[in-house]
Amino acid sequence: MNGEQHRLHTEQLIRSLLKGRALIRREAGAALWPAYRGGDRRTRALFWVNSADVEDLIRDGVLVVTDRGVDLAPPTRRRLLYGQSAREVVERTEYVRGGAERPVRRNVRGSVVLRLARRQDRDGTPLLSDAQITAAHRYTADLMRAGEGRIGTSDVAAPRVDGTRRHDAAEDAAIARIDGSRSLRAARQMLGARMSRLLNAVCGANERLEAIERAEDWSRGTGLTVLRIALDRLVVHYGTVPGEASPVDALPVDAPPVDVPQALAQRRAG
Repeated sequence: MNGEQHRLHTEQLIRSLLKGRALIRREAGAALWPAYRGGDRRTRALFWVNSADVEDLIRDGVLVVTDRGVDLAPPTRRRLLYGQSAREVVERTEYVRGGAERPVRRNVRGSVVLRLARRQDRDGTPLLSDAQITAAHRYTADLMRAGEGRIGTSDVAAPRVDGTRRHDAAEDAAIARIDGSRSLRAARQMLGARMSRLLNAVCGANERLEAIERAEDWSRGTGLTVLRIALDRLVVHYGTVPGEASPVDALPVDAPPVDVPQALAQRRAG
C-alpha cells in the first residue's frame, strides 16, 4: 500500500467511526479489532479494522484510548465536522459601552478579522487590538441588523421551537432593522465612502485583504493599514476602549469623512 492509498484508507476509517458513532474494542493478540456503535459489545460489530493500523493512529494522535474503547481524538473529530481550518475557538474579553467587560468564546478562524487577530507584527504586537476587534464586531452586527450582511433569511412568523407563536417577532425584526440602518448610516458618514467600502467587504462579505487591494489598485499591505485606521475610528465611534465613555458622541455624525491618502501619510509619519 503506497502513501496515497494509506492516506485514503485512514480517512475512510476515521470517517466510518464518525458516521457510525463507533468505538473500537482492543483485543489482545487479535489481528482485527471490532468497532461497535457507541462501544456496545452486545450489538453486532459495524466493521473490523487492522489492529496495527489502529495502533499507528493512536501513536499519531488521530485516535485516543478511552475507558469505553478507542475513539476519535477531539482535534480529529473537529476536523471532520468543521474542516481542517474552519474552527478554532478561543476565549477572550470584549468590552461593551461604558467599559464593562464581557468574556466571550470566538472562532478565530471564522472571519478575516479574527484571522488577523491571531497574527502579530515583527515586534510581536498583535495586528489588531481587542478594542479594534470589538469595533469590527459592532460594525458587523450593524450590517446584519440592517440586512446587508451575508446571512440567510428567516421566517419571523414561524412558530418557536416549543410550538408557541411569536406574535411580535415581525415588529421586533423591523425595529432591529431600522436601528441597525441608523447606526450603520452614522458610522459610514463618519468613515467616508472608501473606508466604508473596505469595512463592508471585510466585515460583511468576509473578503480577503489581498482581493480588496487588487480591486482598489492599492499596493501590497495597504489594505491592512487602511483597515486599522478605519477600526481606530470605529473604536472611538462605538466606544470600545475599556473605561472610556462617550461612545458615539465622541465623533459627531457630521464629522468630516476620513481622507484615505492623508490618513496613510499620517500613519507612515507616525
